[in-house]
Amino acid sequence: MLIAALAVSGCAATIQRNGITSAKLAEVAEVPGMPGVRFWADEVPRNPLAEIRRRTAHMPPVGLTAKTRNGRKVIDTLALSGGGSDGAFGAGVLAGWTKRGDRPEFQVVTGVSAGAIIAPFAFLGPSEDEKLRVIWTQYKQDQVVTPEILSGLFGGPALASTAPLQDLIAQYIDRQFLDRVAAQYKRGRVLLVLTTNLDAQRPVVWNMGEIALNRRPEATELFRRVILASSAIPAAFPPVKIEVQADGKSYDELHVDGGTTREVFVSPVEAPLAAFDSLYSTPPIRRYFIIKNGKATPVQEVVKPTTLQIAARSISTLIKSQNQGELYKIYRVAHDGGADFNFMAVPPSFDLQTKEIYDPRYQAALYAEGFAEGRRNVWLKSPPGQAPAPSIAPPANELSSSVAPAGSG
Repeated sequence: MLIAALAVSGCAATIQRNGITSAKLAEVAEVPGMPGVRFWADEVPRNPLAEIRRRTAHMPPVGLTAKTRNGRKVIDTLALSGGGSDGAFGAGVLAGWTKRGDRPEFQVVTGVSAGAIIAPFAFLGPSEDEKLRVIWTQYKQDQVVTPEILSGLFGGPALASTAPLQDLIAQYIDRQFLDRVAAQYKRGRVLLVLTTNLDAQRPVVWNMGEIALNRRPEATELFRRVILASSAIPAAFPPVKIEVQADGKSYDELHVDGGTTREVFVSPVEAPLAAFDSLYSTPPIRRYFIIKNGKATPVQEVVKPTTLQIAARSISTLIKSQNQGELYKIYRVAHDGGADFNFMAVPPSFDLQTKEIYDPRYQAALYAEGFAEGRRNVWLKSPPGQAPAPSIAPPANELSSSVAPAGSG
């Protein structure tokens, strides 16, 4: 067995590296020919507005074509969380919301992991709902990933190959798709996807509209690779290598699942909402709609006392706990900045389970659950278990959504 293991280790696929060893050098690394397509998501710049303007020279004012109410722009932000195969829920919510007839045109769309796969289609609007349904309910596991357990355990980068997923992403995202994203970007709408730079141990926000605007042949491939990287669950899926330049030299970075550092986000940099008010002639009306692709509350389950079961349960608990902190932070930023906070997650009553990464039966049921929730369009006004603070946002009768008290739904 030892000889066999060594033999497998010797022939396991490896990723050739030319990484950046200096944190200072990593700070200034850029994708060749595409400056300004990304931000460090954990940055707290002294002048957030100046930093954003410096990196988005081609972008018109945010919300250029947004609707106005009483002379103020209405800036709707949709944030889609990670969640693996539970992304079927978010896809269903959007379709149900479309069916209801009052889904807004979001001025900002963000995605992490599973949410990163949904985000570009959500950004382009209801015309893409059917594609999302097919993506999240019609593919079997072997059409998305290929197991490579032995090589993964003995020297390889992961337990599965995502070559089928790469092909699937390429099937839907081509130059024409990027042109449509770029057209919306020119209208002042923003699409952001989060990855984790594994070398730097830091979250990275990618401005997908800026990538789409670039006419270089490499732009389409980078767009695809960012989505693949954001959904690359560490150890399960291989990291994605992205070529960069720094100080006139070529290097590479390894990027993995954005959920490693953040499960959900609403802004490219860390700053209070007031820091962005000067982007508009009058401070806008801001509304956040956050869709959690999974259950937000603890789930009771008897854990088998095995190494893998204990590790898996512990990691999922860690992620859930981390997400609760992220949601509260977003809630406080929204509340303190006068924004309207809306949150939706898989209902606790949904009890179907699966042990597969992609299970069409499970995902079809979860999509249907999301569709029903989207039709109902009832949102929590604070994170689960958190009592809403006194509202300073627009009154509920000015919103297109229904609301629910904290802890329900």
